[in-house]
Amino acid sequence: MKVKITQQAKQAINDMPFNTTVKKNAIKIWAGLYMKSFLKNSVGYFPVPSTYLQSINKRYSTIINYFIEKELIKVFLKPNIDENDIFNTIYTKSYNVDKGICMKYKFLVDFTNAEEIEVDMLTNRQTKWYSLLENSLLETGYEPNITRDNYGRRCFHPAIKEYRTDFRGWTVIDSVCSQPRLLYLYLKDKGIKDESFNDIFENNKDFYKEVAYTLDLENGRNDAKDLFMEWVNGNGYVKNYKIHMLFPIVSKFLKSIKSNNYKDSGSLLQRIESKIWIDDIMNHIPVDFAIPIHDAVILKDEDGDRVLTWLKNKYPDLRFEKGIVKPKKI
Repeated sequence: MKVKITQQAKQAINDMPFNTTVKKNAIKIWAGLYMKSFLKNSVGYFPVPSTYLQSINKRYSTIINYFIEKELIKVFLKPNIDENDIFNTIYTKSYNVDKGICMKYKFLVDFTNAEEIEVDMLTNRQTKWYSLLENSLLETGYEPNITRDNYGRRCFHPAIKEYRTDFRGWTVIDSVCSQPRLLYLYLKDKGIKDESFNDIFENNKDFYKEVAYTLDLENGRNDAKDLFMEWVNGNGYVKNYKIHMLFPIVSKFLKSIKSNNYKDSGSLLQRIESKIWIDDIMNHIPVDFAIPIHDAVILKDEDGDRVLTWLKNKYPDLRFEKGIVKPKKI
């Protein structure tokens, strides 16, 4: 992984009062922060999940605190009015585990003349999912160029772009209405209830069809999918404002998630989805061939029924459907 590092940061890491192993981990934490920095907002702050930092090094907090002390990075502090003195402002760290809002940092160094270095993170290759995907790609003639993005921890590889053509007719299992259902389950776990929203899932209805019918969308299910993506990922504006009236409690929750950065809600759902499909399913799936496509997995025909049964037992709250890969509709 290529990242940029300034002379100031290099000197600070070299001067750390710790052993060489800690210093090597500090370089990895620096690289991890750098890879997240493309998500920065207008004032330079970018979200960094603690689980992401833990995956790099379990004792990351010592390194982060050292970077802050050396004025390499700064943590975002939210201003709050002191209840006992309205003229006094209290600054506190801004994160909320229940809402999936993570800590935000920003670099205090100037990268203009920074040096580019190669940092071997050695994380993906230590997991079963990586080896399984790598072997599956090689078996089907693809180069095993595998990455995970920083926004939602989704897995990307060469087969994703043309899978509908290259794997046409292959068995695929996907999660029906994946992100809407994951949002429902997440809110349910937090004790947040929106009657209209919950009714769809508690009665096992198709979310997109229900939204399309209720809001009388011209292109039916496809328009509902687009509207959902605008609702979750957008900065507040949606083409059909009636979705806010249809699901007022969920809309209020999404607005609260986006209070610091409108991208936070979409990132949250993708991270939940990736944790299921990559970190769990791909790490434990009982087959030797599997290629994940975000909320779906391509399999050999003979493995389809077995994996479908396994998925249904493993995740009874999700809805899985087995089919074949079809060309994209034009």
